[in-house]
Amino acid sequence: MLKSADVKTILLAAFMTAFSAHAAEPNDFGCISGTKAQRPGTSLCLPGKTLTLDYRPKARTVSIEINGHSHLVERIDRNFGPELIGMEEYIRVLPLALQPYLSRNVILFNSVVRSSGGEGMGQCGSGAEVFVNALSITGAKVKVLGKVQVESCYRSIVPNKAEEEETGFSEYSVQDGRLAIRFRNYPDVEGRPTGLLSKDFRQLEFSQSAQ
Repeated sequence: MLKSADVKTILLAAFMTAFSAHAAEPNDFGCISGTKAQRPGTSLCLPGKTLTLDYRPKARTVSIEINGHSHLVERIDRNFGPELIGMEEYIRVLPLALQPYLSRNVILFNSVVRSSGGEGMGQCGSGAEVFVNALSITGAKVKVLGKVQVESCYRSIVPNKAEEEETGFSEYSVQDGRLAIRFRNYPDVEGRPTGLLSKDFRQLEFSQSAQ
C-alpha cells in the first residue's frame, strides 16, 4: 500500500509532466484566479500544497507558509533589510516554468539584502545582493539546501535581464533539468556567461567556453 508521502510524490510528478507538456505563461505560479496573494511571486500553488513567502520588515524575517503552517527561512541583519532600498519585491518564488526540482520536493526562491548596512548612500549604499535559494519542502520541516548569488553590487555580478525589465525572470531558464542564469558580467568569467545551478545547489557552474 502506498504511503501518503509516496502518493504526493506521484501526484507532483504527474503534475510536472502535464505542466511540461503544455506551453505555460512565463510568470505562471499555478494559483487559480482569486488566490490570496499580495503580488506575483508571493505564492506557489502545487498539488496539495500552497506555499506563500512572507517578509516582515520590522522583524526582518523571511518565512514560508505551507498550507497555513509558517516556517522561518531567514533572518536579515539590522540595516540590511531590502525595504531600505526598495527591493523587497525581489523576495519571491520563481514561477513553475523555472522550478525544475519539484519532483525532488525542492523549490527555488529569490532573497535579497541591502549591500551595505551603513547610513550613507555611498558605494553600494543603495545596492543589493540577490540570491537564488533551494528549499526542501519534504515532510513537516523546511530546510535551505543551498543558495547562490545572482546579483551583487560588491562583487559586480550583473544578470542579463531583458531591456526595460526590472522584476521579471528573463535571465532565468531551465537547461537539461537544471536552473540556468544568464549574466552580463560575472567575476573571473569572460563574456556574457550562463551559469548552471550545481547539483548540491551551492554554486554556479560555467562551461570553459562561456561567452
